[in-house]
Amino acid sequence: MSVIGINFGTSYTSIAYLNKEGRADCLANEEGDRQIASVLAFHGVEEVVGSQAKSDIARNPKTTVANFRAEIGKSQSENLPGSAAPVIEKDGQPAYAISLPESDVVFTAGEVSAKFLRHIRESAEAFLGTPVSGAVLAVPSYFTEQQRKALTEAAEAAGIQVLQLVQESAAAVLAYETVNKNANQDKTVVVCDLGGHSLDVTALTVRSGLYSVLATAHDTKLGGSSLDDLLINHFANEFKKKSKVDIASNRKALAKLRGAVEVTKKMLSSANSAPCFVESLADGLDFHSTINRMRFEIMANKVFAKALDTIREVLTKADLDASEIDEVILVGGSARIPKFAVKIREVFTAEHTKVLSAELEADEVVARGCALQASLLSGYEKEDIVASQEPVITVAPHTQKAIGIVNANGEFVTVIPRGTALPARRTFEFANAAAGQTHAYLALHEGDHTVVKEEIPVEAIEVEEGEEPIEEEPEIVTKVVTKPAALLVEASLPLSQGKEAKGSKIEVQITVDVDSKLSLVVREKNGSNVIKVAGKQ
Repeated sequence: MSVIGINFGTSYTSIAYLNKEGRADCLANEEGDRQIASVLAFHGVEEVVGSQAKSDIARNPKTTVANFRAEIGKSQSENLPGSAAPVIEKDGQPAYAISLPESDVVFTAGEVSAKFLRHIRESAEAFLGTPVSGAVLAVPSYFTEQQRKALTEAAEAAGIQVLQLVQESAAAVLAYETVNKNANQDKTVVVCDLGGHSLDVTALTVRSGLYSVLATAHDTKLGGSSLDDLLINHFANEFKKKSKVDIASNRKALAKLRGAVEVTKKMLSSANSAPCFVESLADGLDFHSTINRMRFEIMANKVFAKALDTIREVLTKADLDASEIDEVILVGGSARIPKFAVKIREVFTAEHTKVLSAELEADEVVARGCALQASLLSGYEKEDIVASQEPVITVAPHTQKAIGIVNANGEFVTVIPRGTALPARRTFEFANAAAGQTHAYLALHEGDHTVVKEEIPVEAIEVEEGEEPIEEEPEIVTKVVTKPAALLVEASLPLSQGKEAKGSKIEVQITVDVDSKLSLVVREKNGSNVIKVAGKQ
């Protein structure tokens, strides 16, 4: 029996497992595809999925269903670019009317998803040679409770025991934790998931192995299909100039061209130019052209600009400055485009910020994270997995502001950073400051962090005598400063006097529970005095 991770995407689906070396890897289906097109086609009574089904979108659109994951659990339908069979309504749910040899049937989006996931399970079992006992599935942050429930029902109808639903962003971070030498290091991460039809951006913290989501932002109209549309318009206009044939309203020709430009776009991620060829595009005419990467990147600038706006939105929601981000993880097939990573660097300019995109395949990273989580959960009974259907790995509530003390210089010293997962506990010691001291006083404050911009003057450039001096613009450096704010709690501990007080140390324990209630314990290590104070953050 095996457990797997599934990243069930609107455009493509990937399956990951733990190999013999204990590393997460994506497996290939019967056709050799590691990225399986999320398309289901009916060949009479036979069902096919993946690339074989995707090729049917242009040939047999009325018996081919695409983009059904975007419809699952919704009450209103949404026709996305590249869809085949039109979306109708059945019992208040999006559905598809399919013409089978015996009769016309209507399948809801949930029923189509179940049929597709059954093929995914069978592909995994054929590859692994053992039955699949359970799976962890990824969901985007914008999935509603109804969508998560519908996805779970579809998976279980496909014979897949759902161990847990996890957020795609958390799965991506977990996957990188296994290949990053600084695994389990406390950090603040932004995950940019640019998929086929949506952009999902999440800011989260990693504190002692616990993930806390600070904010999310998404654009369900922006994705790889937006880039495909640009190429389609470009090549359709070129075809019109060459052949005088307008394919703007020719659905079959546009479907053929969409399949071709997707290949072209992928090739441009690794080559400076790429061809686009479609046999018998329209009126029996073939189409052949090429485009270079620079022209494509110029065309894509508007799409990238919208993506950067969404990233800035999540930073604003999380009350974070770009300089506070330690890692940016790029996820999704379209995140492989080199220019996207370059544009990301326009937002995250700090030298310490790592933009991770090449260490793992961008379209495999989420599935790998799901497989790692599945292996962690495989030893538990389903009823023992807490909140198994919630989109979490170990996502926890977190501190909204830093907690710390004020030193002798009036500076704020952070003890518990903001974004720390709750419950949290910190313990530290300090020495009795002076002989004869009767009390030890400690006060905990909230910390307000502010972004400060400083001008660093640039040294003047030496010029020859008689020449005008060259004035250089000062360099603007952004840094985050935490200043003491509201007093949370204070304590004054009576100290032992006499010989026993010599060299005594004071131990401080700060605890914040899941409801953000703060408690402070101050204890004299060499004496018996102790004081406990409760407060609220």
